[in-house]
Amino acid sequence: MISGNTSEGIDRISSLPDEVIHNILSSLSIFDEVVQLSVLSKRWRYIWTTMPYLHFDIDQFWLQQPNSGRRIFYTPPKENFKDFINWVLISQRETKLAKFLLCVAPDDYFDKMEVLRWIHAATRRNVQEIVLEFTLCEPLELPICLATCESLQVLKLNLPDNILKLPNHFGFRQLKLLHLEDVQLSDKHSPNCFISKCHQLKSLILHECGLGAMTLLSIDSISLSSVTIIADYYQLDEYGKCKLKISCPNLKFLNYEAPIPKDIIIENLLSIEDVSIVVTIIQDTEIFVHKMIKEVSSTSALTLCNYSILGMYKATSKGSLSLVSFYKLKTLKLYARVDGDFMQAMILLLKYSPNLEVLQLWCLQYDGLSRNKNWQMHDLDESIVCLESHLKSIRLIDFKGEENEIKLLKFFLKNAPVLEKLTIFWVKYPDKSEEALEKVLKLPRTSSQVVLTFLDAKPQPSSRKWYDR
Repeated sequence: MISGNTSEGIDRISSLPDEVIHNILSSLSIFDEVVQLSVLSKRWRYIWTTMPYLHFDIDQFWLQQPNSGRRIFYTPPKENFKDFINWVLISQRETKLAKFLLCVAPDDYFDKMEVLRWIHAATRRNVQEIVLEFTLCEPLELPICLATCESLQVLKLNLPDNILKLPNHFGFRQLKLLHLEDVQLSDKHSPNCFISKCHQLKSLILHECGLGAMTLLSIDSISLSSVTIIADYYQLDEYGKCKLKISCPNLKFLNYEAPIPKDIIIENLLSIEDVSIVVTIIQDTEIFVHKMIKEVSSTSALTLCNYSILGMYKATSKGSLSLVSFYKLKTLKLYARVDGDFMQAMILLLKYSPNLEVLQLWCLQYDGLSRNKNWQMHDLDESIVCLESHLKSIRLIDFKGEENEIKLLKFFLKNAPVLEKLTIFWVKYPDKSEEALEKVLKLPRTSSQVVLTFLDAKPQPSSRKWYDR
């Protein structure tokens, strides 16, 4: 409960600066709580009309309606929602907007002109961030008011099943972050030119975006420092017909979690620091992973999934491809099943990462693709530089106490003399075996300063909303 009165009768809350009150109100629902707080005092009566954050989410609006728990049987009050937006926009006195958010359920089709009118109202107030989620019955062409808005720095669009028409020759001079979610892209309205023309763009996120008949997705930018591409296995055909080119000399972070494209060209990644390669299918991973890895050998952090690891190992073990050295690599993150193939691949990576300091392993469940479930770890036939002189921290996550995992711990404790921390996270709701725990604690340790820590894995809180991820 918010109260502005103390025992002395002083209204301390109302004496707060406007920006502090605005920040408090920004975390509340504008449909109910913000307006209700206007009765606290004369100063609060109109404070909401100067809020620089306008969040119109139809899910929150529905929660404020009577009988909201029966949404499955009733159509949301769309007309009331539209009336409320219009009322707030008319009542607003603030000339600058930090953020304008409009999110409408996919089954609530809104008139295109209504949506464009609200967008135009936001751009007239020098908005810095715009977040839009809605469905139209026709392709959406970004309006000129968005392109020419000199204050716009962040644009996030979620357009289920809608084709997005991106301009390719003007505007968006201050745009720094572009997040496209569930957007349909196409050759006719290709994002290639748009990306290269946004000279201030720092971060690009393509999440579950359809490629349609696109034959080339080119991310060519001198300003981008972060690129994230995420797609699911059901988009395999679209990616399999499209080439991917990434040429960004100032790129620091690259996250690829998608099917393998028809071909990939990676060049000019001169500033790369953090790379994640997670493919959604195992076929044809060898050449793809090798093409990516050889161009990011200067990275200081690398994340590989089980398919990426196996693809890399198959290519090198066959002699068809040679693994590059990661002289700057400090942190290596691996998602893999703990079996014989993984151990060989991991040792290979350790050999080519002489300055590695941190290793994180996520132990995956076995599936039909697993081989060599029961394996014997032999003594190393040659020294591994990072194990002997640099590797100081190991984190084993989703530990189940299986025999193969204990063998892995034994290997590290025996071969890492400078190891300082070995942290083990039990899998969620584990059946903790006292026998397994005793085995781990009794393992011989080469490092005299290593500390073993056992922790229960706690699930990371995830946002309900796509735009907060």
